Amino acid sequence: MTTVIRASYLSEYPDCARRVAAKIFAKDIEAAGFRLRETVRNVGAAVGTAVHKGASVILQEKVVLGRMPPADVGLDAARDKLREVANEGIAYDDMSKRLPEAENAALRMVVAYRDELAPWIDPIAIEQRLEAKAGPGLMLSGQSDLVAREPDQIVDLKTGKAMAPGNHRPQLGAYSLLARAHKIDIRQGRIDYIRRVGPKADQPPPVTEVHDIDEVESAAANILRAMAADIKTFREGDSRRTITPGDPWIFLANP
Repeated sequence: MTTVIRASYLSEYPDCARRVAAKIFAKDIEAAGFRLRETVRNVGAAVGTAVHKGASVILQEKVVLGRMPPADVGLDAARDKLREVANEGIAYDDMSKRLPEAENAALRMVVAYRDELAPWIDPIAIEQRLEAKAGPGLMLSGQSDLVAREPDQIVDLKTGKAMAPGNHRPQLGAYSLLARAHKIDIRQGRIDYIRRVGPKADQPPPVTEVHDIDEVESAAANILRAMAADIKTFREGDSRRTITPGDPWIFLANP
């Protein structure tokens, strides 16, 4: 049996291994006798999904046309995606209390992407999914937002309501490792961050972070190694028989 590890989980794992394990290793955990709680997607994640869709369509159209597409192309794609996600259920928050407020936030973020980031991007591949073996029975899978032409780099778009992006270095490193496994030369990693704000606040400009590719790859490789060791111990226990299979504390929880 092969377990797929999404690149995005590598940034979450050091924060709360137990929460991520519930997503990745759900079958193993349920087989050990635990029942996992169903959760509803929060509005921040839904808005982020919509913004990514709008950005992806903008870049795809740019590749085809050789120039920036009309603004409505990205806005319509983001709006349709948000409504699709909303039909599956969303947990709203104080910043976006209803669907119209979430939609307003998503569309303003897409405009910020189109006006301030997309004109300077010359993409090779947009949202291309790559996979590579990450250990016995483990497959690393990732879909970075694009690989730009000059310089050769991974660029990942992030959204959120914090003032600045969180620690996404391991995820960026996972994308770089995947690219390397597929003979794609990557020399730089970049995070483009667009902040979600309330309906009465001005939309802040995007923030860009550039990261050393060796550092982010090291972060990703070490977290993957820890994940592989943790699931092996959960399944088999340890060689000294001090840890029994199925012990939930193998996956440490954020207190």
